[in-house]
Amino acid sequence: MLHEVFAVWAAMLRHLRSAWRTMLAVNLLYVALGVVLLAPLPGILAHLLIRLSGVEVLADQDIAFFLLTPFGMASLILVAAVLVAIGALAQASLMFVVAGVESGVVPERPAIDALRFAAGRAVRILDFALRLVVRLLLLMAPFLAIAAATAWLLITDHDINYYLSMRPPTFWIAGVMIGILLLMMSALIVRRLLAWSLALPLVLFAEVSPARSFAESERLTRSRRSLVLGVLAVWGLIVVLLGAAVVAVIHWLGVLIVPRFFDALTLLVIVLGGLVALWAVLSVLAGAFNGATFALALVELAKHLNAPIRLSAVSADLPGKTHSRRALGVGQVAALLVGVVLVAVLSGVWLVRGIEVRDTVTIAAHRGAAGKAPENTLAAMRQAIEDGTDWIEIDVQESADGEVVVFHDSDFMKLAGVPLKVWDGTLEQLRAIDIGSWFGPQFAGERVPTLREVLELARGKVRVVIELKYYGHDQRLEERVAEIVESTGMVSDVAIMSLSYEAVQKMRALRPDWRIGLLSATAIGDLTRLDADFLAVNMEMASAGFVRHARAAGKQVFVWTPNEPVAMSRMVSVGVDGLITDEPEMAREVVEVRALMSPAERLLVHAAELFGQPIPERVYRDDSP
Repeated sequence: MLHEVFAVWAAMLRHLRSAWRTMLAVNLLYVALGVVLLAPLPGILAHLLIRLSGVEVLADQDIAFFLLTPFGMASLILVAAVLVAIGALAQASLMFVVAGVESGVVPERPAIDALRFAAGRAVRILDFALRLVVRLLLLMAPFLAIAAATAWLLITDHDINYYLSMRPPTFWIAGVMIGILLLMMSALIVRRLLAWSLALPLVLFAEVSPARSFAESERLTRSRRSLVLGVLAVWGLIVVLLGAAVVAVIHWLGVLIVPRFFDALTLLVIVLGGLVALWAVLSVLAGAFNGATFALALVELAKHLNAPIRLSAVSADLPGKTHSRRALGVGQVAALLVGVVLVAVLSGVWLVRGIEVRDTVTIAAHRGAAGKAPENTLAAMRQAIEDGTDWIEIDVQESADGEVVVFHDSDFMKLAGVPLKVWDGTLEQLRAIDIGSWFGPQFAGERVPTLREVLELARGKVRVVIELKYYGHDQRLEERVAEIVESTGMVSDVAIMSLSYEAVQKMRALRPDWRIGLLSATAIGDLTRLDADFLAVNMEMASAGFVRHARAAGKQVFVWTPNEPVAMSRMVSVGVDGLITDEPEMAREVVEVRALMSPAERLLVHAAELFGQPIPERVYRDDSP
């Protein structure tokens, strides 16, 4: 079998040597089309489908609820099919180039004709993609259903943060069972994809209908799965190694070159821009190689397995043209060099544009100074005030007797090993639980505080962000919070936020003039269209573009939870208005240090993840908002 794998790859490389220019041109055309049209298309389609469902934006758990509806499932299938079809269109164009090489006919405009070939079969390709997505979802459904049932039975008795942080035996049992299920599902999917590997070439070159292509591919590959696996496994290994090589080269060049230009900001911008541009070029070339070799692999496997494909029929009627190889002239070399410098400068400008020069960022202590004291306790609030925070961020929910208490999880398993649900306990019962000893013996006296106690502690010293927590058992949370804030005279020093947009709307209706924000970990749609004064998002969402868009919509952006100096500095660089962090003292120091930094130093910190070492991470009790 190994010699057959070698023979297939040898044939692939021979064809690649003959057609690499055309294949590169096709890939570049698809990159250009992708930036302008194809890449935004799935997102545009997803947004349109969401709007048709009657909402403007889906965030966090609402996304899962939407996908479980019939309309949501149909939307998922359609968007996934469009994504698959885009990839299949590129593969169809590349296979057209292979067909030209096989037939000995070189079209006058090979890249354009390749696009035309794919476009002429777009309906069949979309049909194929829809069928592929549905087949994969049907394969995955029983495994995912059993995995969800396993998680429901084993790790839902207590708050999810308890299982993630403490990892009791049931967590490991569930993890092992779900892991086995996912491995079985992955093995089945790989097996089926190998069996269907010839389906697209059959649709393109054998006039086999998309409906029949899967069965026909299974028939052809039934006795030769090891060959298909071997060829594609080699391809996958090359993809991984090539990607790692690109990252390694950029990292090495950055470490080698960047320090030499630290004292010359203009040159530093050009150098960093050049490295970013080089990264983009190498990534495009690697992607072109990966796409071309995958197309070659499928065509060569189809030929090797005697599939009834007719490559010559595809390009036989195209007018051919002989191309001669010419060396680059002096003018072309000069134009290329000018282009390289221009791209480097533009990339540098793009980097600089992503840096916010102002440092008027506010600091919010996440659950108090949770890096130094037990979360959501008065000790954590006092520590945050001592550390110079601007805000303290707390979580509130209702007890059984209607008190608004400051606590994050649904129960006390993570912090105290007590299974009592917050909504099942009276304030007296909740206060009997020690929520400080887990952090250190000096905090053994810490108990669950009420919202009123925290506001009284904060009054005159610091402002307070109140996150409304909902676990399906709230009664009058919004009204009670509003009443307590007003009775303590803290209205002007309080902001309200929640993961639930419905809660945001309720609070807006109750107190239209209050400062109210939406908390989000992920979203589909434009969050800035929602009625909120500020957005509190995770670091992955807080790009410079997102921040600029939010600011243009009149909304501030807070980010959670940067807990390392470089991460904090980068978030300040992209322009966020506030940092919600477990380390408010560290954040204050970062802001003060940045004020003394030169523009070059800020630029280097902003690019640290490109050219420096990975940012070390501290372990916190949990990473949820």
